[in-house]
Amino acid sequence: MMSAFSRRLLDLESRIDSRNLRWYTDNLSEPVMDYWRVERPGRLVRDPATGAPVTERVTIAEFLARTGVADLFAERDTVGITAVQAAVVNPWGFVGFQFGEALLTDLQYYRPVRDTVVLDGEEAELPSYYAPALPESTWRGGTTSHVHHDEGIGGPRVGTDVNEWRGTFTGRDGIHSFADLRRHDNQLAVLRRALRHNARIVNRHFAKSGRDLWSSAEPSPASLLGAAHLCGPYGVLAYLDNCSRPTDEAGTSITAYLRAFSDVEFTPDDIGAV
Repeated sequence: MMSAFSRRLLDLESRIDSRNLRWYTDNLSEPVMDYWRVERPGRLVRDPATGAPVTERVTIAEFLARTGVADLFAERDTVGITAVQAAVVNPWGFVGFQFGEALLTDLQYYRPVRDTVVLDGEEAELPSYYAPALPESTWRGGTTSHVHHDEGIGGPRVGTDVNEWRGTFTGRDGIHSFADLRRHDNQLAVLRRALRHNARIVNRHFAKSGRDLWSSAEPSPASLLGAAHLCGPYGVLAYLDNCSRPTDEAGTSITAYLRAFSDVEFTPDDIGAV
């Protein structure tokens, strides 16, 4: 069911496991987690020599502060743990279910800001948002933005090293601001649209060989859609066709998500898929 799927996904993406909250409270002051250094929630600290993220051992209190939910976590008995999880902002600026600028742009929730840059000797206004495909070395020396050719849009744009959220929200499904995006009920609406989007792409590929996503036994529909949420639908297709094992920014492998959702039941009715 959608509720079981979304709970599992939020546990994984927020890094706050609702099934083991006692561990978090017991270790508020204990250095038990490896996490990334940030200037503030959503603003990763990188090694100036390599551009790579900097990690260190942190307490749970430090982890909660770095993800912007320390106060909410203290009020979890009142607001509910899903409200805490949905408000998490990770070091790359992904929110809650790990929604980023590119996906919300594709789903018409968000319009990226346009920055003025000099291109071929002339000023140009280019869309500016997070660019996960650029190598870490791009961000050496404190660089946080880079003009590059984006094959997805078929032209140049400004890529940033994190989701900066400097654009505007369209108001779709009641999401008018970044604060609205951090609400659990709003994120569920985005999640359903994202899952339908990913399901259509995967199913179109399956149809070429006479298969169907919803009758897939191994990997299961939930596994495939969970993995698509992590690495994108084309990452799933690369795995199925070429045994590629893509990872996200944190190094989590697609195979980890395929396993994590293998026992979750999921049908087209759960997301209104067509």
